[in-house]
Amino acid sequence: TGIAMGLALVFGWQWWQGKGVRHQEEAATQYQAFVDAIDAKDAGKAKAFAALLSDKYADTPYSSLAVLRNAAFLNANGKPDEAVKLLQAGQSKVKDPELAEMFTLRLARLLLIAGKPGDALKQVDSVAKPRFPAIANELRGDIAIAQGKRDEARKAYQMALTTLDQAAPTRNLLELKLIDAGGQPPAKPET
Repeated sequence: TGIAMGLALVFGWQWWQGKGVRHQEEAATQYQAFVDAIDAKDAGKAKAFAALLSDKYADTPYSSLAVLRNAAFLNANGKPDEAVKLLQAGQSKVKDPELAEMFTLRLARLLLIAGKPGDALKQVDSVAKPRFPAIANELRGDIAIAQGKRDEARKAYQMALTTLDQAAPTRNLLELKLIDAGGQPPAKPET
């Protein structure tokens, strides 16, 4: 009886682990189909796959990634209000702290684009210890520029540059923003 119970436990455990792996693989497949629909600019298919990911795979990161990607798609297609609503609805469902911060920063960016710098700043300020400090500080600088606060923008851009890698592809743009705000980028290290 002990051997039979032991074997049942081992096989049950392996079945359970396999089920979790299959669930993640299915979610990845559905997410790829969603991305393909976005790339093809097929809003109907994208909406269907996003709903499927939200309903059946909400326990995976693919559901949150789909919300982020769908919001970008909506914004790019002239529906920024829908994108904001989508991010706001999905923000409370995110459990991963890094994804939650991505939601907050993306929402702040959309609010800034929509002409609501005060609301955007509230979103950025809600991140106590940013995991992406360069992005958060650059966004703070962009908000300050929108509010006409060049000194604050300059300080924020300088902070962003101190945390951004020298080889980052966005570094040149950030340096231009700093110059536009009246600052001077730090000297490049010798190679």
